[in-house]
Amino acid sequence: MNPTRRLHQAGQSLWLDYIRRSLITGDRLNRYLEEDGLRGMTSNPSIFEKAIGGSDDYDDQLRELLTETPRAPAEWLYEQLAIRDIRMAADALRGVYDESGGDDGYVSLEVSPYLAYDTTATLEAARRLWDEVDRPNLMIKIPATPEGIPAIEAATAEGINVNVTLMFSQSHYEAVARAYIAGLTRLAESEGEEAVRRVASVASFFVSRVDGKVDPKLDDIGSEEANQLRGTIAIANSKRAYDRFRQVFHGSPFNELRDMGARVQRVLFGSTSTKDPDYSDVLYVEELIGPETVNTLPPKTIDAFRDHGEVRESLTEDVGLARERLAALGRLGIDLDAITERLQREGVASFADSFDSLLAAIEDERRRILGESAAGRQEVFVGRRLRAFGERLQAWQDTGFGRRLWAHDRTLWASDPELPDELLDRLGWLTLPDSMAGAAEEIAGFAHELAGEGRFDEVVLLGMGGSSLAPEVFQAVFADVSDQGSEGHPRLTVVDSTHPRAVSDAAGRIDPARTLFVVASKSGSTVETRSLLRYFWDLVSDAASVEHAGDHFLAVTDPGSALEELAREHGFRAVFTAPPEVGGRYSALTPFGLVPAALVGVDVGRLLDRARAAAYAFGPDRPAPVNEALSLGAALGELALAGRDKLSLLASDSLATFPAWLEQLVAESTGKGGTGILPVVGESLAGPLGDDRVFCALLLDGDPEPEWLGHLDRLEDAGHPVIRITLADRYDLGGEMLRWQMAVAAAGSILGIQPFDQPDVQLAKELAREAISEGGDGDSTTAADLDDDDLPARLAGLLDPGGYLAVHAYLPPGDEVDAALARLRRAVEGRTPRAVTVGYGPRFLHSTGQLHKGGPEGGDFLQLVGATGDGLPVPPPLAVDGDGYGFGELIEAQAAGDRRALERRGREVHTLRLGEDTVAEIDRLAEILGAGAPVVA
Repeated sequence: MNPTRRLHQAGQSLWLDYIRRSLITGDRLNRYLEEDGLRGMTSNPSIFEKAIGGSDDYDDQLRELLTETPRAPAEWLYEQLAIRDIRMAADALRGVYDESGGDDGYVSLEVSPYLAYDTTATLEAARRLWDEVDRPNLMIKIPATPEGIPAIEAATAEGINVNVTLMFSQSHYEAVARAYIAGLTRLAESEGEEAVRRVASVASFFVSRVDGKVDPKLDDIGSEEANQLRGTIAIANSKRAYDRFRQVFHGSPFNELRDMGARVQRVLFGSTSTKDPDYSDVLYVEELIGPETVNTLPPKTIDAFRDHGEVRESLTEDVGLARERLAALGRLGIDLDAITERLQREGVASFADSFDSLLAAIEDERRRILGESAAGRQEVFVGRRLRAFGERLQAWQDTGFGRRLWAHDRTLWASDPELPDELLDRLGWLTLPDSMAGAAEEIAGFAHELAGEGRFDEVVLLGMGGSSLAPEVFQAVFADVSDQGSEGHPRLTVVDSTHPRAVSDAAGRIDPARTLFVVASKSGSTVETRSLLRYFWDLVSDAASVEHAGDHFLAVTDPGSALEELAREHGFRAVFTAPPEVGGRYSALTPFGLVPAALVGVDVGRLLDRARAAAYAFGPDRPAPVNEALSLGAALGELALAGRDKLSLLASDSLATFPAWLEQLVAESTGKGGTGILPVVGESLAGPLGDDRVFCALLLDGDPEPEWLGHLDRLEDAGHPVIRITLADRYDLGGEMLRWQMAVAAAGSILGIQPFDQPDVQLAKELAREAISEGGDGDSTTAADLDDDDLPARLAGLLDPGGYLAVHAYLPPGDEVDAALARLRRAVEGRTPRAVTVGYGPRFLHSTGQLHKGGPEGGDFLQLVGATGDGLPVPPPLAVDGDGYGFGELIEAQAAGDRRALERRGREVHTLRLGEDTVAEIDRLAEILGAGAPVVA
């Protein structure tokens, strides 16, 4: 008779620690039953990971499931695959179950390892799996964690068979035995003796991992006594637990239940394959044989024991010697209790890691079967921060950072129970790829209807910050792939300046009667948007061919905002409301971005599909070390901690506007509490560069190779951190936005700030209102002009090598001004290694303005205030909301308010007033700042 069969004669049941569909559907399981006397099967996340991820056994079922529910969560898909295996295995073992009277023939299915420290969720999962498998010879595996113990008792009390897993110590065993007895007692009281007799349970005591931890410590000691203990502690520990089992279940604690016919909770020895090649490959089988026990073995160990195993009742041998060995271990200063507690935590983490990998493999299969693109290709080089980067990702993996992020766990950014309001309602962006699907259909239908009318040649968007940046990106990125400006779809112009010349120029380029205006504001109270609305409403109302001005306006806003009320009162053509739990800079995939995109011919459904695919690629099931969104966040955060807090963003031609959207996301999210990451858009790589940079290249397949790419390669070779992200096509932009939103939120956790508020933005607004109320031309008395003789000396500090220089251009945006500002920037970059940024006011006040005031010190600020002519009066309001003023007065006040806010934060500000010839004067300034030798860092 095979040694494996003789185990049953010695009172031990042989269970198989393995499951795979082909094992069950083929004849291999039958051979185990017939040749080896197999009595049961166990599974765990590691086993299912190898089974599902390492074979094509499950492809057909997975394809069926995805055909019916293509967006089903990966964990649900896994359960459907696993439940079918468990049912088939249970049916195959039903003969053993019936023949043994319910003592054997069991198959085990584990609750999610993510729930190991959550009693309520563990119990709910145990109930659900018990009901769904619906087999009497099922055991639900629950870990013996402190939180798992109450769930074990409660499940037993409900008549659920439990396989308790991850036990390593005597204290673990004591708690588990008490929970089983207490559960049976409750069951007897509620349902009677018959119910008690139906319940079976095993307590899985893990073996070889104990020697795996203890032996190296013994080797470090190296004494003769230590050497003699090698390879003995795991067995001694197991014998002590079995001895306690006999005392409990054949003594007074179990007497009353045993009289009712209750089954003992057998000890199951797990982790019994040998890890150390110096030991016998059947060591943990031969030395752990005894009545009323189970040993669950992987196929390789079964084969070995069948071949050369010896059967004897070894568990009761030398129990005194086992106790002496455990005592000797303590005398050597090795704390076995501490080791076993650590082993349990590591066991939970290991199963969670396997579960992560399993679910990630299912996501890969989903994309393969559905033909979905995951996201752009990402390469991250962190230079000398590799160790910190890897440790951060591993820490996130160990603490379930990704799962907690997707579960909207606000404690990732704030441990205070009195969480700020901004954290209570600003995580809705995570679910936008799914939650916006219905809205996207409505928006696309509206855009199609509008295009069919042929009434509008232009769409003008009136908004600031998060309300305008994403539409501008979509307009530019998709300009040559949508049918903007062709018959049907109009062209998009974004007006986000309050400079009188910019407003009047925009008005001069359009025919009001052929223009649709999109008024975008979350609150509806933003002064810039409100002023622009009043101006263009008046313009449309005065057009001779316009019957009703409201037909030319639509609003995008939050539900219940002042703008929604105004739009409905004045008969706007449409009002689209966005989820209020999504902040402005996270709103690109809400109607704030989708409505303008659809109007100019972008397929917003396709855009969301790409974001949805990215959500799966970066989702809670993706292990942190291979989750590209978390990897990007870890790189940004760790590098910023190390002093590389300037993110130089470069983009290929088609993506040239995307860095402007990233600029707000990164700066406004991270720049607070004296820390932050400064985005630097469009930096030249040819001049001197400080060691505070991280370089990020945003590339699109098919674009011409940028001239700066060679510089980037050399910077990486020199050890500078470099991130490269390549999009397959323009629609990958949907997934790219989600990648960066997740990454910035994750980086905020590293920096110790919460990324969803903007505490310093309001100050500049308040001071701007003060400046308007004061009248005059703002802080003109503090401004210098280019003719001041001492100007070069006054501005010399702007070239200091450290920190950064921010140029605030309160000027009318346009191609010529853009080019002049670029020349100014290059002149400064040619002399100093410090980062130089350029932003138009008041636009930057809603993005980088937060970082300028709340971020790290070291910034210098150069305000360029242009001539405003007659000031362009703002017409009387649509609704009573304040005294009259002009755009010139407004932009002057905004410049003055921002200056005062910066100075209150201790920042150095230089204000220059330019004349009518803006471009020429910027070039003169470039000559002043560019003259001289480079400043040495």
